[in-house]
Amino acid sequence: MRTNRILVSALLFLISSPSFSKVFDAQINMVNFPQEQEAKVHKAIELIKKVVLSPEFKDRVLSHTYEGKKAYVNNKGLTNEEIYQLIIDGSETLQPEKNGRMDVELELYNNSSTTVGYTYPDTTRIWVNTKYFDRYTPVQVADNIFHEWLHKLGFDHALKYSQSRNYSVPYAIGYLVEELAMKHYRP
Repeated sequence: MRTNRILVSALLFLISSPSFSKVFDAQINMVNFPQEQEAKVHKAIELIKKVVLSPEFKDRVLSHTYEGKKAYVNNKGLTNEEIYQLIIDGSETLQPEKNGRMDVELELYNNSSTTVGYTYPDTTRIWVNTKYFDRYTPVQVADNIFHEWLHKLGFDHALKYSQSRNYSVPYAIGYLVEELAMKHYRP
């Protein structure tokens, strides 16, 4: 009887430990955001967290195909499983520790271009165009933030539109986040 209690206690400890339980979080610093716009970012981040922890997200990332093979375009030579694990680990190129968290800084800017947002590999900052952000729902903002964050994990895509670009890690998984976030969004 005592052995069973010890086993149950050990199992409960393992299940409740951070390394066993699935947690995905975000640390977002905002620059040039009016307070009302910050709320939209917070809603988008909550949607991202729900989506990333969902079984459907995992299944869809793992089963993604391009030209009949389980793969993404511009995948850095990683398998779908390795890409999923990198996302869950929150291991950005500039902050490679596996902390299970999106670590980014968002800055609003205003431009009449068709660029929704952008980033550079040598910074944690993501620039978000108010032209789009102002009219986007939190679901669309979630897609954009996650797309740009995937660049922070080291993934890239073609600069000009091509059909294969939609199968790149940032585009394919960004679109997936938007699709799944719609299931959780309550305006």
